[in-house]
Amino acid sequence: MRQVALAHFERGAQQRSPWPRAMAFAALGAHEVLAVRPGHSGALSLLTAAVEVVGNRGPSTSWPWPEPRLSYANAVLPEAMIAAGVGLGRPDLVDDGLDLLAWLLDYETTGGHLSVTPVGGSGPGGTRPAFDQQPIEVAALADACARAAALTAGDRWLAGVAGAIAWFLGDNDAQAPMWDPDSGGGYDGLRADGPNLNQGSESTISLISTFQHGRRPDGLAR
Repeated sequence: MRQVALAHFERGAQQRSPWPRAMAFAALGAHEVLAVRPGHSGALSLLTAAVEVVGNRGPSTSWPWPEPRLSYANAVLPEAMIAAGVGLGRPDLVDDGLDLLAWLLDYETTGGHLSVTPVGGSGPGGTRPAFDQQPIEVAALADACARAAALTAGDRWLAGVAGAIAWFLGDNDAQAPMWDPDSGGGYDGLRADGPNLNQGSESTISLISTFQHGRRPDGLAR
């Protein structure tokens, strides 16, 4: 299975996308390959290309995000910067990714709980709470915080993971659980009046991946 997966990765790693999130998710896969195949040329090349597409921190201290607006699965961008920095031996990228993730975590926290970017996105001067909030946004934040916690000391990243888990359990802007304990499915979006009760695959995978962080003894991703 490993050999088949690696063969598929090597085919896919020859492709490039102009879209930051596509390249960011690809970079996370490349980082996993490098963890077991150090020096893999295709993975290193893909990481290098991803850094260029994801971009750098913005010049404004009030809006350091590399895009004019937040959209979806936003935390995958700083997570990819962190992973690329580790894989390419560039501590400057790790630091930039950590700084950007810290900004995003602060931006998406209100009143002691996560109040994440809605489906329509958010830009400078946006008001919150805003809806519909998407589970993939929370899951991406949990993944990125878990990666950061595995690299650095400090409680803020573990608190970010805990906040993501709590969001699904009901500590959110509508004070409503975002999963069905009977089916194990995740609800599709958080509205002002509660959840969209549809249980799609993306939402359920987001729920499971977030809860998995909480099942680890140390609360960290590896």
